[in-house]
Amino acid sequence: MLPGIKPAGVCVLMIVSISLLQGAEEPASVKNGWAAQPQGKYEFLQAPYAADEEAAIRQSLPFRRIKLQRFGQPDILHGGRAVNEYVEFHANGKALLHAISGSNRDGVYTGTIDLRNYARLCLLYEALIQEAGTPEKFGHEIQSSHPVISELTLTFTGSQPDRIHRNDFNFGDFKFWVFENVFGNLESRVKWEKVEE
Repeated sequence: MLPGIKPAGVCVLMIVSISLLQGAEEPASVKNGWAAQPQGKYEFLQAPYAADEEAAIRQSLPFRRIKLQRFGQPDILHGGRAVNEYVEFHANGKALLHAISGSNRDGVYTGTIDLRNYARLCLLYEALIQEAGTPEKFGHEIQSSHPVISELTLTFTGSQPDRIHRNDFNFGDFKFWVFENVFGNLESRVKWEKVEE
């Protein structure tokens, strides 16, 4: 009986060894430390809140204003002017689009942004800054590269000075690109109304 057990034991040891070796070859998973559910000042995103709580929630958010300005190369279809426009989202719900030049929507437009969407934008920025390590590592501009640049300006709710990040369209920071795409998605949902000049 013992001789029959020995080959079976060797077989089991080989299977265990092979599976351990295969497991060692797989790369270790990278954890970014992001919470699966918003916590702290963003916890309200997980549940309904009363209408009388909205003003206090808006004041608790870290940024009073988030502004994204885009500078681009000359647009031949619009008189050869370089694209220069900016969109501002404010904690109070106000949205402003100012197309300075080179855009198919030149002029000033206003709209509103939902509290939850604004808060999600604040949360995303804070998570991406945490991922970057420091604010200085968010965004990247190469002076001799393509002239399409985006500039993000965050105005804090407190007395801190504005924080500005710039990113190059072709060779910039991927984290900035993610933020800009979410920002653009929210911008496209705003019902813009042109301001009469």
